[in-house]
This record gives sequence, structure tokens and C-alpha cells, in this order.
Amino acid sequence: MTDQSGVPRILPAGMAPDADLLTDADPRAVSFLDRIAAFAKQAAPAGRLDCRGIDLKSLRLGRSTDGERVEAGARAIWWDAEQDGLRLANADLGDAVLEETVLSGANLAGARLSGALARSARFDGAILEEADLGGADLSGAHFTGIAGGEANFDEAMLEDARFGQAAMRFAKLRRTLLDGADFTGADLWGADFTGADADYTVFRGARLDEAKLGNVNLTYADFEGASLKKANLTDSRLRGANLTGVKLDGAILDGADFSETSLVRLNLSTCSLRHVRFAGAWLNGTRMRAAQLDGAVGEEIAGEYKAAQASYLALEQNFKSIGAHDEASWAYKRGRRMGRFQAGAEARAAWRARNGRDLARYGYQWVADRFVEWLCDYGESLSRITRAFVLVIGLFAALYGLAGGLVREGGDGSPTYNVLDLVSYSALNMMTANPPEIGIKPIGRVTNLLVGIEGAAGIILMGLFGFILGNRLRR
Repeated sequence: MTDQSGVPRILPAGMAPDADLLTDADPRAVSFLDRIAAFAKQAAPAGRLDCRGIDLKSLRLGRSTDGERVEAGARAIWWDAEQDGLRLANADLGDAVLEETVLSGANLAGARLSGALARSARFDGAILEEADLGGADLSGAHFTGIAGGEANFDEAMLEDARFGQAAMRFAKLRRTLLDGADFTGADLWGADFTGADADYTVFRGARLDEAKLGNVNLTYADFEGASLKKANLTDSRLRGANLTGVKLDGAILDGADFSETSLVRLNLSTCSLRHVRFAGAWLNGTRMRAAQLDGAVGEEIAGEYKAAQASYLALEQNFKSIGAHDEASWAYKRGRRMGRFQAGAEARAAWRARNGRDLARYGYQWVADRFVEWLCDYGESLSRITRAFVLVIGLFAALYGLAGGLVREGGDGSPTYNVLDLVSYSALNMMTANPPEIGIKPIGRVTNLLVGIEGAAGIILMGLFGFILGNRLRR
């Protein structure tokens, strides 16, 4: 379409291209549309429409805002009537200035916009399938409802961009800056976000099945109601993320950081959770198994024993909430062990700093914890208590023999060294409140002192044995 002077008429703000337009349009738009028309009229177009570095800042070149469509006899050659937007498929707009430009509804399939400056641009409803926007500055841009399958946004700047209801299957967003971006309801099946920075990003109701989210910063991201089936979130940072109602069937979460994250009533039983971090997380009613952690949480592997202790505490509480008492016991013991490891690290640091007070404090804590672990595995092992009984009985039997303080009643008063006599007396002395009456009596101060010490040890071990047995029976 042209005016009386032969100058192509263009689409100003909010108008359809068949309107009765004036000719005082921005020369940049006239030139741009003229390029499109000339390219489209070529009988056999070679290559792609070349508009590299063009300045279209603030131009409104999108579809009509009132919903009117172009009449059949008035369609411009640069207008894609079926898409109701500019015909820019395979165009080269690399390094173009598109800041605040409106290209809503444009057909940009296969187009090249790499390196473009397009802050706050509008691409609502556009076709961007297989388009290349790598390295572009698209901060605050609107991509609502776009068809962007396999589009490339690698290393682009997309802070506060809007992708609501976008169809972006297998799109590439590697190493992109996505802080505050909104993907509400978007279809991102198989999309690749590897290495992206996406804190405070919104994925509410989005479909991220089989998406690649490895090593992504997702701090305080909102995934409420999203589907992440078979998604790969290896080593991703999900601190404080909202995972309410998320579907994670078969997801790979190895090395992920869930610190300070609420994980209430989720099903993680089919997920890979190798060395995940849970310090400060709120786990309750979450279906999972200790075996999925591959023996340790991520904090323990990193040598962060204090954080690891908090991580095991969160796991212990969760296992109790789902009735997995054996696994809760495992988490409790691992948490206690982390406390011992932390005491050992503090003791070594005090030794290097020549700090005697801290060395004594943490050294004692390490020794005490180590002894309790050996004795009863922090109150969780009946077999270790039984082992302690046997060792104490044998030790005191040997001491009685060395002291020569046990004699047979009615004998000649000489000490007995018979192994059966020594072991029998030691065993019965451990298990009765009074000295056993089996025809053997202790003589001498040393032997009587040993008898008293062994009796006290027996009382303590019997009490501990009863406590552990009671816990096991209650479970």
C-alpha cells in the first residue's frame, strides 16, 4: 500500500494495516517495511532478509490492539495475514536496536536477533520457533503466548521478562540471566536452563518435564503447581524456593541445595537424591528413603559438619512423620556423628591456634561422643550394649585374677585362678545388686573396690540396655 507520493504506508500504534493512514510516519519504519517488501517480491530470495544493526527503537509494528484483521484486498506484502503480524521469518536482526519496540504477533520463525538491544520490547503472540536470540538484552521484554519451540536464548539478559503461557519446548536458555522472569503456565518441556541465574523467577503452573536445570541458581524461585517430571536439577540451588504441589516424579536432584526450603508432603520416592543438602529445610510428610541419599547429605561431603548436623535433623523429623523409624534412627545417628566431626575440627583448629581452653573443651566433647558411639551407637544399638557387657565381664575377670582377690569359701584361703570361677563371679556381679553367693568371696581392699566399680558399671549398662530395648519395642 502506498500514498499518492508512492511512499509505503506503515502501521502506527494500535492500527490494523488496512486503515486509512497518513504518510507522516517515522522514516525508520518506512525504510524497514520497504526492505521487507523488496525482499518478499524477489522471485527467488537468496539468503535471509538482512536488517543487521537497524534502529527500530520504540516503534509499534505489532498487530492491531483492537483485534481487527486485515481485509483480503488490503494485505501488505510485509504483513503475515495468517499470523496477524509482520512477516520476518528468517530475517537477520542481529545487533538491532529494538528497545521498547512492539513486534507482537510477528512471524520471526528462524530469525536471528542475537546481540539485539530489545529491553522492554513486546513480542506477545509472536512466532519465535528456532529463532536465535543468543546474547540479546531482553530485560523486561514481553513474550506472552509466543510459539518459541527450540528458540535460542543462550546467555541472553532476561531479567523481569514475561513468558506467561508461552510454548517453548526444547528452548535453549543456557547461562541466561533470568532474575525475576515470569514463566507462569509456560510449556517448557525439555528446555535447557543449564548454568542460568534465575533467582526469584516464577514458574507457577509451568510444564518443565525433562527440562535441564542443572547448576541453576533458583534461589526463592516459585514452582507452585509446576510439573518437573524427569527434570534434571543436579547441583541447582533451590534455597527458599516454593515447591508447593510440585510434581517431581523421576527428577534428578543430585547435589541440589534445598536449604531453608519447604518440602511438605512431596513425593520424592522416585527421585535421585544423591548428596542433597537439607540444612534448615522444612520436611514433613515427604516420601523418600535414606538409601536415595547414597550414604550422606551434601553438607557432609563438603566437610560442613555443623550444617550437615542440621540437615540430618531435618531428615530425622521427616522420617518420623512418615513412620520410617529405622531411617529416622539412621538420620539421628548421622547427625550425632556430625557433631563429633565438628568437635574434632574445632579441636584441631584450637591446637593450631595454641588455644588450650578450646582444645580441652572440644577435645573432651569429641572423646565423649566417640565413647558413646562405641558403647551404644548413640543409644540406638542393642548389639553394641551386649558387646560392652561381654568386654566388661572379661576385663574384670582378668583384673580379679591379677589382684588374686577371689577365694573359695571353705578352702585353704588361697586365691582361685580358675577361669570359670573368675568369669562366673564377674558376670553375676554385673547383673545383680549384691555380691553373688556362689561359694567365692572377694578379699582385700583392691578386689572389693573392683567389685564395687563393676557393680556400678553393671547398673549403668543394664539401665541403658532397658532404655534402648524399650525404644525398639515402641517402634
